[in-house]
Amino acid sequence: MSYRDVIVGVTVLLLLPRAFTRPFFGLLLFTWLAYMRPQDLCWGFAKTVRYSLYAAIAMYAGWFFYERRKFTRWTAPTNWMLALYVCLTISLVLARRDPSDNQSTKWFDLTKVFLVTCFTVGMVDSKDRLQKIVWVIGLSLGFFGVKYGLHGVLRGGRILQGPGGMMLDNNDLCLGMAMNLPLLFFLRRTAERRWLRRFLVVAFGLTCVAIVCTLSRGGFLTMGLVCLMLLNKLKKSILPWIVAALAALVVPLALPDDAKERLATLQDPTEEGSAAGRLYAWKVGLKMVAANPFFGVGFEGFLSNFRRFDPLQVRNKSGVKTVRVAHNTYIQVWAELGTPALICFLSMLITALLWLRAVRLEAKRRRAPQWITDYANMIEVSLLAFMFGANFLNRAHFDLVYHLVALSACLRYVARQEFDRMAPPPAIERIGFGARPPVAPEPVHA
Repeated sequence: MSYRDVIVGVTVLLLLPRAFTRPFFGLLLFTWLAYMRPQDLCWGFAKTVRYSLYAAIAMYAGWFFYERRKFTRWTAPTNWMLALYVCLTISLVLARRDPSDNQSTKWFDLTKVFLVTCFTVGMVDSKDRLQKIVWVIGLSLGFFGVKYGLHGVLRGGRILQGPGGMMLDNNDLCLGMAMNLPLLFFLRRTAERRWLRRFLVVAFGLTCVAIVCTLSRGGFLTMGLVCLMLLNKLKKSILPWIVAALAALVVPLALPDDAKERLATLQDPTEEGSAAGRLYAWKVGLKMVAANPFFGVGFEGFLSNFRRFDPLQVRNKSGVKTVRVAHNTYIQVWAELGTPALICFLSMLITALLWLRAVRLEAKRRRAPQWITDYANMIEVSLLAFMFGANFLNRAHFDLVYHLVALSACLRYVARQEFDRMAPPPAIERIGFGARPPVAPEPVHA
């Protein structure tokens, strides 16, 4: 047992009563435990205690006794999410059970994610609450960006493992860090204190360093796409483009040799073992889809069914037969859960993006406060980062993406409240081809 275990344990125990009496505070506590994962920074008993589960129980109980808000607000993105969960559960029931997959435990963990996501939509109904939960997510993930970024700057070397949970693998860590870049970028624009804005700039840079240190090719490409989308949001300024051009010239020279060698394999993926193995895993996944188009091979059943659909029996360097994960979120959903689940998954993401676009356009038309546009851009770029990075990783059940979908619904609700408080936009009368412009009425003389 170390002092870290004591600090984390005592802190959570002291906060649980407030999570019970203030369910939204419980949601913030759960979010902090889910993304910063202080228990994974310990070495003793705290590492095995499920603090997030206790926080969830406290906030649900507090909602039942104290909260007057509804548990959730049903919206188009959350409806598609519920449909996806139904497809997932049906697939789990119909699939052949494999004890090695531990499907029931993973289903329970994912159920907890869906419940918290729906609870978020119900609790976040004001600007203040929306900003608080986004700050908690951004700073919690930013902590690891700073931590691993400093490790890369001071010690160098490759980051092989993340903190735990949804970011246990270095590739998953890389995806989470890339999705957090938009949050750090736009939170800086809305921060009022100068020191906080400077810290977020440093955190953004160190997060980029951490992404490079993971040596994840998909993560590196996702980071590049995110930076381009962020620059595209700054259409009125040319300075960021100049800085980006200089960075594009300097960064390749400053990269360590192992990172250069790793990224060089992108030129011909078929010649590199890991990339070629991913391409082969996609082919096997498509065979699973062809054999089970409606409900798939079963929730979390890709690995256990790999050998059934692998005619060549892929061998590793030692000659031992091996299996592979999907290495593609969309193929993972399609192969494990079936075609209806894939439709629900894509519809959930696309609906959230359309809602964010509608909020941004309405805010521009009404000349609403800038924070609404910034938050819409923030969530949009982060979701697009996931949709792009999902082509290289099997992260269909990534906690953060469902949370962002929920926040898109929250932002639309809060933005509508802001629009209702504003004066209606001036009516613009459209003049068709050949039509006369409106004539002002003549003054009436007494």
